[in-house]
Amino acid sequence: MNRHSYSSAATIAAIAATVSAGLVLPVPAFGQTSADRTLSDAKVENVGTCSALTINFNMRIQVLSSFPEKQGRELHIRLQPLDSSQAPIGRESLRPPTSLPDLASIQYEGDNPGGPVLSLFFARDMAFSVEAGAQPTSLVVRLSDPKVGDCTPATSTGSASAPVSPVAVQGVPAGLFAVNLQSLPSEPGVLNEAQARALAGSVVYDSTFERDSQKWHRLRVGFFASRAEADAAKGKLTAQFPDAWVVKVTADERAQAIASQRNSAGTPMPSPAAAVTPPAVVGQAGGNETARLVEQAEAAISDGQPDRAVQLLGNALAQPENVNTPRARELLGLTRERKGQTAHAKAEYEEYLRRYPSGEGAERVRERLAALSPAGPATTPALRQASGMSGAGKGWSWGVRGSFSQFYFRDQGRTSSDTFATNSTLGTEIDNSLNVNQLLTSADVTVTGGNDRSQFQLRAAGSYTKNFGTSASVTTINNGGSQTTFRSKPGGGLEAVTALYLDWTSSDLGSQVRVGRQTRNSQGVLGRFDGALVGWQAKPRLRFNLVGGFPVQSSRQMRVMKERPFYGVSVDVGNKKSPIQTTFYWFEQHARGGFIDRRSVGFEGRYANKKFNAFTMIDYDVKFGRLNLGLVSLSYNFPDTSNLTLTADYRQSPLLTTTNATYGQILVASGAPVMDLRELQPFFTDPQIYRMAKDTTLTAKTVTLAYSRPLTKKLQANFDVTMTDTGGTIGVPATADIVGIAPIPTTGKEYYYGAQLIGSGLLWDSDIFIFSGRYANTQRTNTWTADLNARVPITNKFRLSPRLRYGERREKLTNGDFRQFQPTMRMNWYPLRHGEVEVEFGGNFSRQRQIIAAMPVTTRESGYVLTVGYRLDF
Repeated sequence: MNRHSYSSAATIAAIAATVSAGLVLPVPAFGQTSADRTLSDAKVENVGTCSALTINFNMRIQVLSSFPEKQGRELHIRLQPLDSSQAPIGRESLRPPTSLPDLASIQYEGDNPGGPVLSLFFARDMAFSVEAGAQPTSLVVRLSDPKVGDCTPATSTGSASAPVSPVAVQGVPAGLFAVNLQSLPSEPGVLNEAQARALAGSVVYDSTFERDSQKWHRLRVGFFASRAEADAAKGKLTAQFPDAWVVKVTADERAQAIASQRNSAGTPMPSPAAAVTPPAVVGQAGGNETARLVEQAEAAISDGQPDRAVQLLGNALAQPENVNTPRARELLGLTRERKGQTAHAKAEYEEYLRRYPSGEGAERVRERLAALSPAGPATTPALRQASGMSGAGKGWSWGVRGSFSQFYFRDQGRTSSDTFATNSTLGTEIDNSLNVNQLLTSADVTVTGGNDRSQFQLRAAGSYTKNFGTSASVTTINNGGSQTTFRSKPGGGLEAVTALYLDWTSSDLGSQVRVGRQTRNSQGVLGRFDGALVGWQAKPRLRFNLVGGFPVQSSRQMRVMKERPFYGVSVDVGNKKSPIQTTFYWFEQHARGGFIDRRSVGFEGRYANKKFNAFTMIDYDVKFGRLNLGLVSLSYNFPDTSNLTLTADYRQSPLLTTTNATYGQILVASGAPVMDLRELQPFFTDPQIYRMAKDTTLTAKTVTLAYSRPLTKKLQANFDVTMTDTGGTIGVPATADIVGIAPIPTTGKEYYYGAQLIGSGLLWDSDIFIFSGRYANTQRTNTWTADLNARVPITNKFRLSPRLRYGERREKLTNGDFRQFQPTMRMNWYPLRHGEVEVEFGGNFSRQRQIIAAMPVTTRESGYVLTVGYRLDF
């Protein structure tokens, strides 16, 4: 569905040269006014001390490496888009989930010289690990407090860092199946007697799940070796938990559940230090660290961050018993009470009195405990339900999430060129120009309603670009039947709609319906479209999908273009959490004039585990009898944490469709370009038009090998090499009716090399330095670039990012060359939990020497670039 317009052989050659230069030359980090988003959304699941953050993209990606390796205040993840034509080169961000209070920002940088980077910024040091997600459009970051340990806690079977296998542990049955008993918008409380008896001897644990501004608290019991065993257990629990369902969990969740399970009475376990059964002897060991954590917790409470306070106080109670431990436990109970977590607060208060039965603090705690336990018959209520709910998980909860941002871009320069006057003496022409002078306003709002099993979602995302005093910009779209032109005059603006859809998903029915403007990169759909998607989970390992609509050529397209309707059918084989997943699809698209625009059959396959990740895709056009796209990506993680990735890509460029026959065609009679296949029908037969489409489409082959390896705890090295081989086209001979298209010669093999050294804590605590170098040997040029990029956290809310970039390109066929130097400084300030202010200022200095009419011409350019903006998340 993504299309590229080629008006002539020269245009194609220019585009190819631009792409080649883009791989190595410094790319300006300003004026990226495209509203097409790479990041889709984020969700998080918390069990015990571990949080699993899943970040979803609007394109398929492969994780190349991450740095630092284990912990820090920043995490940088190098990515390789598996479809580079759909990878925007700008910067964007996601709203951090509220249940991760230490996560300050999620940012994507498509303009990084070493390739796209996803960066996570934290308010303090965090332990983390990165792995591929359940889909090729996602990745998972596991987060925990470094003082507590990583996300795989120690058990009797191994150390904390060892993978946990689904085997029996401390009397817990083997298996990865569990029963989700209830899901509530608020935290579940204490089990009543009947519920406690039904769950006796089982692992009962709490987890939270946040998605699209909705947060759900889940109560689960496990574990079972098979789904059949879990279904049988669910049947026995139906009387006490009528809305239970069976779920397959990860080995990490199983391990965390065992470590953080409720006690035998079904009461939430007190914090880790409560595991010490005899009354502790209060001493001084660990007192300073506990005091520091308690002080930070009190500050978090004052700042309105109770979740952060609970985490800090839990860490304080994990320290050796000392004089500050009683204060930490009392404060934890008080924080739980203020959050409305009555059962948790009572557990902390009771543990406090058991350990410290006398003293002034004990009297205060007894009073609070008495207030939570009024006099009267001791009756333990059942797990509470949200107001108005007839059953846990059935009531609907509504929420709104979104972001609003405004960024001003300015690029102003002075260009001087050596020219020839009429008397043949050398002269100089000076041009002062304002290249970019824009204000980009963007908004992305999602309204959600539902429960943990069914969800309704309405999303609207778009932007408005206001131009101030620059020359008019024109964008033209040929949609195989109509021509749409978007004009932005000085002082005018351009609207863009990135997404506008209504979505309904039901886990109980195993179905999904999404209608509107949306983006998809699977099952034959390769980009944004206006239409509908319907999915039905017939069995745990079998899903059917139906899609139909019209392609969207640009987010600036403000209407539905119905000239090229399409539909597709696909079958997904494999469980969502299975390491092996496959998809088979049929896709058909038509164009005006009775043409079949594209008719493809395809296959997508995925295998993923923590050591090896593989993805393959094949799209074969049965109408043209040609392979449209073939992609294989393999990634292996070695025991020493180094990584090797191999990607091979074979594709028609642009994607082979019958509409390609119109590209570059000009009518002799009118001199107008051909915009509709029907304009060719008076002069050519349909088979000839189909042949033209093949003769004007390139074949591009790419192979990339990337390797990353940690050198020390503070240094990591990354290397990559890419080989491209771009074929030519036959062209279209001129006739009495059309001008014709000249053939394009084969480009042949071109080579790109890159090296990167990343360091952390080199000059200051938690700083990041990135040194990058690239070299390209193409058919026409040799290009070198060097890049130095630093990230220095001055405080928890302020960060500086200086950057120096230098590039040089030399022509092989002439003595021409091009040199460019770009120093920049970026400042990021986080005054609010979900707010950011960014200022970036820099220079752009270049010199180009060309040979024109056998005489040298030198062009020099100097200027400055400025970006100022803010982003608010809600």
